Amino acid sequence: MTIIESIQQHTTEFSKSELKVSQYILKYPEHVETFTITKLADRAGTSTSAVLRFCQSLGFQGYKDFRFEMINYLRGARHHTSTSDLSDGFLNDYAQLITQLHQLDAKLLKKLATALMTPTMNYLLGVHFSALPAKELFLGLEDLGILSLHADDYINAAHLTNTMAPDSTLVLFSISGSKNNFNHFLASVANNMPKNSFLITMNPKAELAAAFEQTLVLPGSAFSNRSVVDAQAVPMLFVELLLNIIHEKQ
Repeated sequence: MTIIESIQQHTTEFSKSELKVSQYILKYPEHVETFTITKLADRAGTSTSAVLRFCQSLGFQGYKDFRFEMINYLRGARHHTSTSDLSDGFLNDYAQLITQLHQLDAKLLKKLATALMTPTMNYLLGVHFSALPAKELFLGLEDLGILSLHADDYINAAHLTNTMAPDSTLVLFSISGSKNNFNHFLASVANNMPKNSFLITMNPKAELAAAFEQTLVLPGSAFSNRSVVDAQAVPMLFVELLLNIIHEKQ
């Protein structure tokens, strides 16, 4: 019996949180090869303890042993698929994703670029998987001579945003658009959002959208789920696009 068959066989025995883990793994088994237990729990919408219980329900001591068995299964399955087929499929998906960036709301994109260029302070926030895009935007704006502040964790962001004025520009990168940590650490911001507030997310149903004046939904959530490529790749492409727009407007 393969590890996938074992998961399917135990489906009726899983708790509600363990079932979330099993459903995610059955849908995207290749992610186990590169995901840490924390990242798997985040993507499955549950906790690391739920992932651990899931592994133990299958007879493994922990996630490390389960992951090792999954890797062996995946490598065996790959013998039946050529490298060229995998490469072609991946690159075709990526090309389609880049093309979809053309479908972004041009007026909203221009509004974001204009807000970042105004002579007020920009606050750029991004945590966990959204940290790199926020930092790239911060460094890019710095190269263009535009004053900004940046934080890559909610503790620093909470201190940073205490200085935020009503005419400031706030840009939050959040791939999932979840409001839990935002409301917990940035409650003062949530209740006093500046007029120029922008959420950059990959989730069309982002919970945080209700808290922000403007929301830009980037394409590629399905691609990210099918690929082991980190979801930061799409927001990074977006930042490059945004910086070039700003450069042309200067």
